[in-house]
Amino acid sequence: MIQLSVVIPCKNEAENIVVLVEGIDRALSGVGAFEIIVVDDGSTDGTAAVLRARAATMPHLRVIRHDRSGGQSAAVHSGVLVARAPLICTLDGDGQNPPEELPGLVAPLLAD
Repeated sequence: MIQLSVVIPCKNEAENIVVLVEGIDRALSGVGAFEIIVVDDGSTDGTAAVLRARAATMPHLRVIRHDRSGGQSAAVHSGVLVARAPLICTLDGDGQNPPEELPGLVAPLLAD
């Protein structure tokens, strides 16, 4: 059972998004079952293709794509609607939030 969903709204982050997703994957590897949901908010720089390629080898990475930009709030909303876990975290797609902080953030919420 998935315990944690990480929702990432992004737009035009083709150069950064894989590094972020892989950082989240490493950071959460010992936390339990999780999924990463990236919502591509109408990117025009190839972000969708980069994400599809990475998702092919990372089954817990889910990619949602808006055909046109709706803004960060709309992207977060779309990600939360499809999340499978009872606990949801969000991170910006530009990498400004360090993924290695996630385990400490969610540990108290996942404690038995």
